[in-house]
Amino acid sequence: MQKKKPIKAIVWDLDGTLIHFKIDYLRARKTAIEILKKYGVPKRLLTVNISILENMKFAREFFEKEGLPQKKINEIIEEVDNEIIKIEYNAAINAIMINGIDQVLEFAKKKNLKQAIFTFNTKKNAELSLKNVNLFHYFNLIVGRDNVTNLKPHPEHLIYICKQLNVKSDEILIIGDNIRDIEAAINVGAHSIALHTKLAKVKTLQIADKIVIENEIPLKLIEEIEKLIN
Repeated sequence: MQKKKPIKAIVWDLDGTLIHFKIDYLRARKTAIEILKKYGVPKRLLTVNISILENMKFAREFFEKEGLPQKKINEIIEEVDNEIIKIEYNAAINAIMINGIDQVLEFAKKKNLKQAIFTFNTKKNAELSLKNVNLFHYFNLIVGRDNVTNLKPHPEHLIYICKQLNVKSDEILIIGDNIRDIEAAINVGAHSIALHTKLAKVKTLQIADKIVIENEIPLKLIEEIEKLIN
């Protein structure tokens, strides 16, 4: 396997990696489903057991088959998004920093590493939650779902970040607690560290270069980052 280059930047996931973002996922999914049902999407196509993005995908396919104009489809999706943003806002103002993560961010800053965030949240709510836990000043760039067309694990999310930071994809380290974060890293040839938090499924994280357990933050995480700098 070809050796990757030393890192110049870290791209962080947000929820579950830097902060505990206490969103009521069930309420958010139910809200999205109620709006989609109002516009005729059959109940059988929608479920609270999958993400809002997946429900929206099924709804969009249904609307397109029904011949609904694209403008109307976009209006419905925007209506759903606006309601979800309200729920996310409440979570953002109640965000709690993951213990010790500020020491890792400070270490990366002192090593002159650029730092960015890629998240399914909107940029505004991501910024709000980071300001709330006093971490906002560490980041050069925050890229939310409203900034790119194709979200992680699609390469576009990270390619956009690399372009903005002026680094190559094999010069970045992805740190996240979800399989999508690690798949995104693999899709662009980046380094990856999976955080095994309370909510993370360790089996799905084994494709990462390294796994760090939440209670090993900050020391073990700093140690693994340091190995990748030179």
